[in-house]
Amino acid sequence: MSGLAPLPWQAAQWQAVTAAQARSALHHAWLISGSEGVGKRSFVRAWAAALLCEKPDMQQQACGACNSCKMLSHGGHPDAHLLCNDGHLGLATDAALQSEKGLSYWTPKSNSMRRDIAVDAARSLMDKLVVTSHRGGMRVVVVHPARDMSDATANALLKTIEEPPAKTVLLFVTVFPQALKQTIRSRCQQLRFATPSKGEALSWLYGAHPDADALLLAEAGGAPLKAAAWLTSGESKRRALWRNTLQQVAERKSDPLQAAADLARDKSEAGQVLRLWQTQMQLQLREGGAWSARHDAFHTMLLDGLRRLEDHNANAQLLFESLLLRWRLLAA
Repeated sequence: MSGLAPLPWQAAQWQAVTAAQARSALHHAWLISGSEGVGKRSFVRAWAAALLCEKPDMQQQACGACNSCKMLSHGGHPDAHLLCNDGHLGLATDAALQSEKGLSYWTPKSNSMRRDIAVDAARSLMDKLVVTSHRGGMRVVVVHPARDMSDATANALLKTIEEPPAKTVLLFVTVFPQALKQTIRSRCQQLRFATPSKGEALSWLYGAHPDADALLLAEAGGAPLKAAAWLTSGESKRRALWRNTLQQVAERKSDPLQAAADLARDKSEAGQVLRLWQTQMQLQLREGGAWSARHDAFHTMLLDGLRRLEDHNANAQLLFESLLLRWRLLAA
């Protein structure tokens, strides 16, 4: 079973929680926050496994072989719960924190994913927490993404946080802690994850994906798991293609009108292209490249174009034609 150890740049956070547990001073509610792709879910998987493991090692990491670890691997542990947009499920050490083979306590009636974490899912969880632990040990509840809790869900969980069941740890995982209700935030111990150093991130990324490069990591905002996800999904190849198209237009090696048609062909990707374009300009500025008032104006146009695309108030091809024609002049 994978995912049972914290990532290399998470040593300080791991030391903090394991030391608290060793002192019998482990807080019952934690707010785990950080940018997308820094490894919050990876840490949660490792920590949940360690809390439930029957035979943790000297570093307080899960063994991966006991009955508890085996049940957790496929979402079948009765004392490991996940609250998410899909309902109240069994927590799993899968990257998505859930498994198709896992326990399912309550799910929305609709086949489509809900926009929020429903209060009925929270009520289902609370029904399980009023009884004692099935295996006599710890219980772990993960709420992810915590920002998607409806107000009713947050209010329902507040009593559980204020009067926690014995041997129960609640982990609220989010990119945006400020989006949570103050009543939730104030009752949680904060555990923040910063973007790792470039050296740490690249070392891990090259080990996981030898075909990675520093530019991809930079485009991912220094978040190694985000860059790794792009490599796994094929997003990195699409990004390289878009990047090359923009460069070809800038160097007058490609017709901007044809390039606009190519970039606008898949309307679902048009916003992603503009975000990459924006990131490329920001990297240029950060690295001390040429920048002028014209660059500022063009960057503003990119942001406005993205807003209009997301509001469905723009024709993607016409937008790309206008931007690419100006882009070619800007790069001249």
